[in-house]
Amino acid sequence: MERTPAACAMNWSIQLDKALRSNNSGKRTEAIQETGARLEWWSTEPELSMAEYDMFGLIPGEDKLFANAILLRLADTFVSGDKHTKLCVVKMFLSEFKHRKTKSSNRNNKGFFSKHNIPNHLELLRRIKLCFNSGDEEVRAMSLVLFGCWSDFSKDNAEIRYLVFSCIVSCHVLEVKASLFAAGCFCEFSDDFACVFLEMLVKVVSSSDMPFAGRLAGVRAFAKLGRSSALSSRAYEVEGTNLILDSVDDDIMTTMLISLSLIASRSALLISRQVDLLLTFLSEDKSLSLRATSLRCLNIVLSRSWFRFSLPTKLMTAMFNTLNAELQPVMQHDAIHILYEILMSKLLSINGSEINECFTKILTIVETVVQSLSLSNRLFAIHFLANISVKFTRKIDTTYDRNDKTLATQAISFLVDRITLLTNSVLNRNQPNLETEQETQSLFRTIKLLLYKCPNLGEFALNKLHLFVKCLLHKDNGTFGSKLVVCVSKVVNLCLKNTMKYGNFSSEIQNVARLMINDVCGCGYFDHYVHVIYHLLLLKEIDECNKDHAYVIENEILALEKAKKLMEVKDYWSAYKAGKYACVHGAWFMAAFIFGELLTVVHSDSCHQWLTSLTLFAYSEMKILYCSLPKERSTLLSWLVGNRSSSLPIIGVLGEISKTTDHEIENLDVVRKILQVSKEMLSANDVTPSGRHYFQIQFLALRANVIEIAVHVFNEISKGQNSHLQHGASSVQPLTQLSTRLMKLAHGYDLVATSFMNMDPTSTTIISSHALSCSLLAFITGFSLFFQFENVDLQSDLHAMLINDLVGRLWCIDRETSKELLLLLKTCIGQPKSCFGQLSKTRRLENTYEVTSIIKICRFAVERVVDIQNAAKRMHENDDEIQSQIVNDGLELQLDVLKKWLNVSFMTPTYYFSLRPCVSCQLFAMNRDSQNGAKISVLPGHQLHLDLCLQLNDVLPESRARITKLYCILKCKISYRQPSQSQDVKSQTRMKIHDWADDAVLELNDKLIKYVNKCEKDDDGRITESVVCFRLNEKGQGFSTCMLNVSMFPLGSYEIKWRAGCLDIDGCYWSLNSSSSGPVFTVQKPC
Repeated sequence: MERTPAACAMNWSIQLDKALRSNNSGKRTEAIQETGARLEWWSTEPELSMAEYDMFGLIPGEDKLFANAILLRLADTFVSGDKHTKLCVVKMFLSEFKHRKTKSSNRNNKGFFSKHNIPNHLELLRRIKLCFNSGDEEVRAMSLVLFGCWSDFSKDNAEIRYLVFSCIVSCHVLEVKASLFAAGCFCEFSDDFACVFLEMLVKVVSSSDMPFAGRLAGVRAFAKLGRSSALSSRAYEVEGTNLILDSVDDDIMTTMLISLSLIASRSALLISRQVDLLLTFLSEDKSLSLRATSLRCLNIVLSRSWFRFSLPTKLMTAMFNTLNAELQPVMQHDAIHILYEILMSKLLSINGSEINECFTKILTIVETVVQSLSLSNRLFAIHFLANISVKFTRKIDTTYDRNDKTLATQAISFLVDRITLLTNSVLNRNQPNLETEQETQSLFRTIKLLLYKCPNLGEFALNKLHLFVKCLLHKDNGTFGSKLVVCVSKVVNLCLKNTMKYGNFSSEIQNVARLMINDVCGCGYFDHYVHVIYHLLLLKEIDECNKDHAYVIENEILALEKAKKLMEVKDYWSAYKAGKYACVHGAWFMAAFIFGELLTVVHSDSCHQWLTSLTLFAYSEMKILYCSLPKERSTLLSWLVGNRSSSLPIIGVLGEISKTTDHEIENLDVVRKILQVSKEMLSANDVTPSGRHYFQIQFLALRANVIEIAVHVFNEISKGQNSHLQHGASSVQPLTQLSTRLMKLAHGYDLVATSFMNMDPTSTTIISSHALSCSLLAFITGFSLFFQFENVDLQSDLHAMLINDLVGRLWCIDRETSKELLLLLKTCIGQPKSCFGQLSKTRRLENTYEVTSIIKICRFAVERVVDIQNAAKRMHENDDEIQSQIVNDGLELQLDVLKKWLNVSFMTPTYYFSLRPCVSCQLFAMNRDSQNGAKISVLPGHQLHLDLCLQLNDVLPESRARITKLYCILKCKISYRQPSQSQDVKSQTRMKIHDWADDAVLELNDKLIKYVNKCEKDDDGRITESVVCFRLNEKGQGFSTCMLNVSMFPLGSYEIKWRAGCLDIDGCYWSLNSSSSGPVFTVQKPC
């Protein structure tokens, strides 16, 4: 358990004291800087809870005692040190002050320096005040800065306030600037002080006796006066605007414009007035610095105000006029950002007839800005065009009807033309530069963004990109050209997915894609990796259309040839990327070949294990794929054998690759064994979430379990087919059990989809499609014999759960099939409506290849089940022949669904190739009323009161910042009793890898989700459980307490099972992997 600042305070105080006593000035300086970093960390910590005090053995108030000691030592150092040491102390406190203001989500956070945290603040101020009184100009200025940094408690001291006010009118500029800083800090907490300060500021700025630097600092200080509406109005209307109109100095005016803009951005009443004022400074008769400042201030006001005022049309007109003129990059940056804020505002009222005219102006402006010397301006102009075109397109035209003049198509045309222009400029110079590559990649990303938001434009974008590719074919473009066509392939892949997703995959689109593949693969200027990925572009699309398999296999053979050349030229990294691409797109023959070849050249044990696992995984999927179309895919198998693929010896121990029988049982059993070996290769040394292969192990384990159940289902079908009626009845119970296991595996996939916070959406969809397939198999396995034997030891609750689970996954993507299932639920089970509840994000599927294929099987299965139901209704009693026919129909349906399911080639999640440790958490627990942290015990008949610490591991700062709430559920049963001799060892060992379809894991996760969603929970006297909420600190720790009612537990040791989860800022629930086993407590008699 990582120690918090409060727990480290004593050691920090001792270390600081030792360092400050050193004669080495470098050590003293280093100690002051290190203390500053520690105080910044301490300032972000939440208030200490009793749990944190208890778990670190702290006495309440101990942290404040040592905090005071640290501050007093620093104050003494400031008083007694030379000017360099004084400056180090001031810089340290100023850095903490700025960190507190910029990093804290609460701008008024006082952090470490809040008044109640420093009981001896008067002594602290007294020492600095003595130094102020005895020091020179520089020392007095540094003392004033310290008073400002400590404004939460120094503002209430009358002497300090008097010092600050008196120094504002000092003849020394340093003192004036420092006092203005301190006064500005005081204004954030005291309106009375701010009113007096405003009067003095006016005199400072207006005084001719005040040095110019002091007057300028006073103008900057105006921005601190906008904390209350009354004061901000007075500062703006009465004083600020008069000063700016009376001033003739450009520096004073520009600074005052910025200060007034900051004041106005905090008040809805002042924003429109400030916008009008700033527009007057955009005229040509104003100086360049004033115009630039006006644009900068407009940008400040609009970006901070969230448009709490009606947008003046003259502001938009002014921005169009400004951008049409020649501008410096900084002014151009501000002007285009202002125009973007205006056009993207929800308050903007623009009718359809004005949109085309407005968009024409925007295109003209973007054409101008992309010629800018500033890369950031060019990139933002591209982003600007994409978002505006999407917004306008959704207003006036939502479908693409082959009209090239729609707004989004014009945007795509502009982006592709810009890519062509940049490409030609690079090829003419024959020397690409970093900025050009960066801008080109940004253009491709923007096209993808447009296609995500306007997916119906896939055909148009495909044609434009084909023309662009043709321009590259006749030039030796080297590496740059290869990079470009790789970017093109990603956009083309998205176009093809969109056309498949929305049912627009026409023969014209397929022909364009084929022509592009032929053009790229026939060009010798591009490298072998490019040829590989283009040969695989149409793999899934043609598979889904169930046509022209010969074309796909021919292209995969060509891809294998190119992959072989990659190995020959020793371009191993490109070969690995090609293997990854093959896995993600379901080209398993090529994946097995590449990973098997790479195995022969790696030297490290970890790489060898990883590649061996990938080879076995690819072979297992390859065997399933081969069985679906053995005649067509025999060509691929022959190629591997003919080229003596290195993958063949690796998998030779598991059986001949060509040994494929007509019995699915034998084939699937081999696949299950291969997947098991592949998982064991990774799990030899990686059994915790902190390991690199945790996700891969879970994914392979679930896949192997599904295949294993499929083997058992085939066995039961073979027993029940063409047998007597009683044999069919004997299969009901095993099939029901297998159906239950399949539904648990579906929930296991759901758990995987929510347990890896950094997973990309596409990978989540693929895992959810696995869950959908398991839910489908569970449904058909449970219902294949339901109608004939519905009274034979069956639980209707299970079958209702099967329907509810499948409906919950299908509802958003196939409403008709869902309604059929709901009707089945009503007629068969007797439930009037579904109870599948609110859809989780893991169940919201998209029409990808896998999902579309499974939906087709679902429709087939539900239609056949309804037919069997109707046949069962017409059946007369003791009609053995019809009863046997219904049994055979049910088993035949089960077999057909299994075979169709095997024909679905599941793609691999991209996240499978992410080898970073995943986010996990550890739970630390100890008795609330005991100092013995190693052993948790409770007296018989008493409740167990625990102090808890939940600590996140391997979480990125940006991921931690997204977490809003952290929860943990703890559960204990009498059945969780542990052998007494293992309790001490158990509490210290790390958790071994668990089965994600395990009942306890799924139950705890389900209960925690229900708690988060405010659902009711069941009470059971034999079970004790508690849900705890934690508040995270900067290091990903949370402290809390809980009470477990174990008063009914007999003597002995018991494990507390637990599961944690969190909500992010989008309201999505994430389950957190556990990297430690549950705590063990002992119910024992008093000594």
